[in-house]
Amino acid sequence: MKTSTMPWFESLTDSVYALGAAAREAQHAHQGAALNLAQSDLDRLRLVEGGIQLPHWSADMPYQPHVHTIALINGHHRNHADMLYLLHHQSAQAYAYGTTWAIRQVLAGNQPPLVELTRTPHGFYTLPGEAYPSTEAFGGLKGWSGRPDFDRALAEMERREAAAEYASGPDIDDEPFGDDGEYIADHEASAMHDASIVAEGLPDAMYAYGQQAERALRFALLEPRRQDSRS
Repeated sequence: MKTSTMPWFESLTDSVYALGAAAREAQHAHQGAALNLAQSDLDRLRLVEGGIQLPHWSADMPYQPHVHTIALINGHHRNHADMLYLLHHQSAQAYAYGTTWAIRQVLAGNQPPLVELTRTPHGFYTLPGEAYPSTEAFGGLKGWSGRPDFDRALAEMERREAAAEYASGPDIDDEPFGDDGEYIADHEASAMHDASIVAEGLPDAMYAYGQQAERALRFALLEPRRQDSRS
């Protein structure tokens, strides 16, 4: 795509839309993988325990073809779902934070033709500090009717981000245990487990926020578009 042939606000809009399209594809792919994993769950299937005898296999515990095959399928689907969850997370994060970066640039009076992100050699997005959302950064959106939905999506994303940070465990220098250590440890383990369940929805929350942020960007670009039409 040659951005020089179109106004900067058009190419910036296309840039954000591409991030959203990538996030949608990753989300759909992960949803499909999660469904396949659920369908091969050993606890949900009725396993046929009939066995066969194989060379060098104990006659006391015959090889169970259906059980072993389902276990292999389940393992494959689990690895596939884990990989696509990571892709879903990365794509949704790039959409959410890349769109935030674009909004801030426009509200600051800049004219970036494309969203600017970087990627590590392993293909992970690295996000600039100015891409991180904060309510204070969007004062220019006060007249936007979609602001309440935007704020709710941001609050939900922040809630799940906080849960993900908590679920990752305390820092090495932290001392989570008191004198009666065992009780506190059990309590924190339970809380971290609960937080990890909340954190699982973070990619979906980031994508939902990205959708609202894309709407906010279109609002922020109304004035630059008007100015361009007058020139």
